Amino acid sequence: MNIENGGEMRKVLREIRKMPYYQNYAATSGAAPNIAKHEEAIEDRLVANGFMEHYPRSGRKKPTVGAISKKTRDLWLENPGKCNIPAGTYIAQPCGTQGSPDFIVKDFNGKVYFLECKSVKGGKPMYNSGGPKSNYIYILTSKKYDQTTIFRGEDVLPLAARELIHKHIAEARERDADLEERLRSLNTSHGITYYTRPMIQHKGGRKAGNDYFLNENRSKYEQNVLESCK
Repeated sequence: MNIENGGEMRKVLREIRKMPYYQNYAATSGAAPNIAKHEEAIEDRLVANGFMEHYPRSGRKKPTVGAISKKTRDLWLENPGKCNIPAGTYIAQPCGTQGSPDFIVKDFNGKVYFLECKSVKGGKPMYNSGGPKSNYIYILTSKKYDQTTIFRGEDVLPLAARELIHKHIAEARERDADLEERLRSLNTSHGITYYTRPMIQHKGGRKAGNDYFLNENRSKYEQNVLESCK
């Protein structure tokens, strides 16, 4: 199977964009009783379009832990050409259920995609301390709207904004180290210290655009995802 210019992934993502609400890691959505959760609904679309699951470590059996290390994932993010899974396959939960992304997919022409699934009650997702990743395609489903939208991490958090956040985190780490040294100098008996934990969040409400389903750029960002499949 060899579909010109990533057409099969565009088809998968178009179908995903039309999906109703599904809950992550939880009870069955009323829209499709045979599909247990959001991730399985996405996987169903991949399989229906000819993709096959790949098991890098065990060959034919799904591993109980992540199929690849986070170091390998980061290598593939930096240089997708290093991703050595067969064309037309995907890895589900490649870094385990608590790691991201939810899927690494290589299309039939060898292009690699990183898909992260998020399910919310309202209109905006929660990110981990690293925020949205530039090279990820996010699939966001909402209970409130009973809809799904797709977007690239780089559209939600542009490079300039990302660099500002990373600089702030680095400065906070330096202050943490200074504070730790001063606390240690007090010879406290229980080794009490302090650590600043980054937290990416949304503020400003709908006017700031933080409802992803009502954001004026929604259609544009969805189209950017589809265009990236070429």
